[in-house]
This record gives sequence, C-alpha cells and structure tokens, in this order.
Amino acid sequence: MPVYYPGLYPTPEKSHHRPTRPDAQPRPKSWYLDPLVAAQKRDLHQNLVRRWLNGAAPYSVLKTDVFEEAFGRDRILFDLFPEAGLVVGIDIDPAHVAAARRHAPPRGFSFLVSDVRRTAFRPSSFDLILSNSTLDHFKTPEELHAAIGELARLLRPGGTLIVTLDNPRNPLYRILRWMSRRRFAPFSLGCTASRRQLNAWLEASGLIVTDNDWLIHNPRLVSTALFLALRRTLGRYADPSIRALLGLFSLLGRLPTRSLTACFVAACALKPADQRTPAGPFRP
Repeated sequence: MPVYYPGLYPTPEKSHHRPTRPDAQPRPKSWYLDPLVAAQKRDLHQNLVRRWLNGAAPYSVLKTDVFEEAFGRDRILFDLFPEAGLVVGIDIDPAHVAAARRHAPPRGFSFLVSDVRRTAFRPSSFDLILSNSTLDHFKTPEELHAAIGELARLLRPGGTLIVTLDNPRNPLYRILRWMSRRRFAPFSLGCTASRRQLNAWLEASGLIVTDNDWLIHNPRLVSTALFLALRRTLGRYADPSIRALLGLFSLLGRLPTRSLTACFVAACALKPADQRTPAGPFRP
C-alpha cells in the first residue's frame, strides 16, 4: 500500500468499513502511484501468483477487493487469467465495484459488493482466491482470522489461496499506521499478522501452507516522497532515475534482512483435495 500526501496528488479511498452509496461518484483520479511504481507492483503480484500456481490454470477465480482495478495503473486481475471461465471481484465499497466494472474488459468479469468476512458464495466455489492487502484493514485480529476462515470455506478441494498482508516487522509499518489513523492518508491501516501468525490462522482453517514470501522492498515513506519530488521536477524525464531507484530497492529482497524491508508478507495455502464440500457459485 502506498503512502499519500493530501493535496499533492489525487488520493483514492480504500475502505473495508465505511461503504459509500451505490450512486456515489468517486472523486477524479488519474493515478495514486507513480506509473513506474504501479507497473512494478502489478508485475510483482502477477509473477508471484504465476510462480505459486506453477503452470496450473484455474477455471474460477476470486479477488477479494477491486481497489487496483477501480483506480490504479497497477490492475492485477484483468489480464492474469485469460483462460478462466469465472473471474469475480468483490469489494465492500459500491463505488469501487462500479469503477472496476467501468474499467473491466467487456466479457469474462463479474463484480459484486460483498463483505469478505461473510460472502454470498457457496462453499467450494473457487479454484483460486487472491487476497492482496485486503484483510489488513480490519480493526481486530478476530475479524482478520474470521475472513481467512471464510476464504478457506470458498476454496474448492485442491484450490489455492494467496494472501498478502502489511508486514508488521517493517520498521516503517508502525509509523505508517500511526499516520493513517490521524488522517494523513485517505484510509487507515488496520490489524495485520506476522508470517507465523498468518500461517497458523491458515492452518487452523484447514489449509496447508506451501510457501511464504516477502513482497515489495521500497521504503514507503521515503520512496513515495522521493518519487513524487522527481516526477514534479523532471516530469517524464524522471523515468530513468525512478527505474534506477526501484532496481536498487529491489536488491533488498535478496538480503537476509528481507523480512524487515518488505512492505508485505505473502502466503500460499492449499485446501486438501480430500475435503468434500458442496460446490456452487452462490448460497441458497
């Protein structure tokens, strides 16, 4: 999740607690990340998903919020699974859902207003669930844990759940959380979990954790201000400098300290194939 500085550039709102009216029009937004940073974020998430799927082609896919698809140049979902038969995005904010619908390709995508803690889908509805920095906006650990249980319920036997959360080991995380709760950002950072706690909750929900990773090593407070200054000063000529900085920051992911520099902790979990639950897209 990026850091925003009110008044400097358009700042979309991401909320999992305060939905807006369905007919509300979001404020104009051109971008909320520098275009090169958005491309980096998109590529890293897509590459992580492809690596963990290891060539598997899911037929049914769920993404647990559509913030990127609604507002950003970091849209993850639209070209990730071209062969999938069912691709669904949910969000608790109707304005986000409406904006994602406007930007989506004409066929193959469905968007619904839904609370990820209790959805309208029947058990075993999806082969893959992608939950990137969704569950770290709740106020309590109990809500986060409950949402993981709901996502586990929606997975088909043999299906994959990929979750990313804000990394609490990053020294900047607590500063960011403090700033966000004092409205220096357009949304609040909520509860998150360490890798160990996340894995424990996934396993308690009946899933098997197969891998973990640490994602995006840009120091968010510093890098956001730096990229913004470069872009304001040099415009499109800032591209080489920003690319060089992104490459430099990415080297942090190769060091033994990567669990401290990463913005997000990621986990991949499988639902055992011998779990039998009724399939179908919606609850009765």
